[in-house]
Amino acid sequence: MPIWPPEFVVQDGEAAFGRWLEEDVERVAKYRSFQAFLRERGADDIVPTWQLMRVDAFYAAKCELSPFAIPPENLWPNVVPALKIVRDQIIPETGPVTVLSSYRTQQVNVCARGASRSKHLSFSALDLATRDRQRGEALYRRLCAIHTQAGPASRMGLGAYFDPDQPGYAGGRFHIDAEGYRSWGRGYTAASSPCKSFN
Repeated sequence: MPIWPPEFVVQDGEAAFGRWLEEDVERVAKYRSFQAFLRERGADDIVPTWQLMRVDAFYAAKCELSPFAIPPENLWPNVVPALKIVRDQIIPETGPVTVLSSYRTQQVNVCARGASRSKHLSFSALDLATRDRQRGEALYRRLCAIHTQAGPASRMGLGAYFDPDQPGYAGGRFHIDAEGYRSWGRGYTAASSPCKSFN
């Protein structure tokens, strides 16, 4: 999966989010409630909160959908465990991260040909890149080592989108959730996980 080129940064960057938010007074109120929700749970300073409203710029543009969505309030608790894994396991090893995609509407998920039970639909997952855009095998080796060290008790799901047999692909994008200890790679199966060859 690609790291977004500059045109998508414009479409789903902070300034674009601000404009989208201000289009609807109810949207503003709901976003402020979400900010307060994270603050009450000590999860408001892990990633920039507005980035959690990104659905997936590439597919949103492809399908002519909004690049932002505020998840339904009943789903808000689902993202907190993933955020805490990012805070406690990922950032100490990789440095700050950028959220490329979090909650996905059904429309975006269908457009992206996502799994019918995608954790993004329940706001349980984060697609990330490091803020300094680390790429290549070294990044994925580090992520796999983090996953191994965290162990099954962490319930950490790692999508490590790297194929050691195709070293020219060095995307830098990865998925984190807290919905069960497992890993997968570019083929979206456990068999395709690079962690199998790294460990």
